[in-house]
Amino acid sequence: MFKGISIEQFNKSFRTEDDCRQYLFDMKWQQGYKCRDCGSVKSYKGKTQFHLRCQYCGYDESVTANTIFHKLKIPLLKAFGMAFRIAVRKKGMSTVELSREFSINQKSAWLFKRKAQEAMKSSGQYLLEGNVEVDELMIGGPEEDKRGRTKGDKKLVVVAVEKISKEHMGRGYAQIIEDASAASLKPFFDKHIDSDNAKVRTDVWRGYWPLENEFEIKQKPSKGGKSFPELHILIMNLKGWLRGIHHHCSDKFMNGYLDEFFFRFNRRGFLNSIWHKLIERFMINKPYNHKAFAT
Repeated sequence: MFKGISIEQFNKSFRTEDDCRQYLFDMKWQQGYKCRDCGSVKSYKGKTQFHLRCQYCGYDESVTANTIFHKLKIPLLKAFGMAFRIAVRKKGMSTVELSREFSINQKSAWLFKRKAQEAMKSSGQYLLEGNVEVDELMIGGPEEDKRGRTKGDKKLVVVAVEKISKEHMGRGYAQIIEDASAASLKPFFDKHIDSDNAKVRTDVWRGYWPLENEFEIKQKPSKGGKSFPELHILIMNLKGWLRGIHHHCSDKFMNGYLDEFFFRFNRRGFLNSIWHKLIERFMINKPYNHKAFAT
């Protein structure tokens, strides 16, 4: 398992395509082999040293089959390097930066970035617990005569974060919502907040009132964010990241950028293993192609 955030250390560990394939091989079958066709657990060497062939039905599977790496249009060594930059850099990398650094066209960089964001989606296994703060934010340029939660052409996002202490936050999640009604907020609460073990704090928006039947919610005036300082620092960091790195994000793919931001945020204390975790996600997710991300 590769650990570290040093690009020099990374480049020493992965010098060739085979170095990358061996890493994936060890990861894919570390718990043992099981044939996808017949379920047999016995195999032998397949087409190459990075394939395994079922002893029972003869199904030959490559190390990248049935993963996001399947039929990748760029060399695996470049894909590893791109994933490393996206994962370990505090602000990730834009597709323009990726295309320049790795000498690929921007369309290929954009597609790889989208695949990485798909892999960065929350598994849904870790619900927010303890003291949890929730608020909404607008993403997009200013609009005249659009105040409060009237979003116009902007994107409305709900964000929640665990508050561990006065100055420390735990895990966080965010998601685009259609509006600030209870009907739009509830799916986010159900997906990410533990109704039995979380004490939720929000501002006094009435959209939260119907959720009090299932969640313990305490409301207090926001006072321009002063009542929730750490949460609003997080919101400002999110907005600054989007403006500074990506400039414009379409509605269709905004959740992907939110997933990317919080994938890094939730692992900020485990940076040494963040790249390995991202590659694990690549290996357990199904293949994607450009048609899946057509605009």
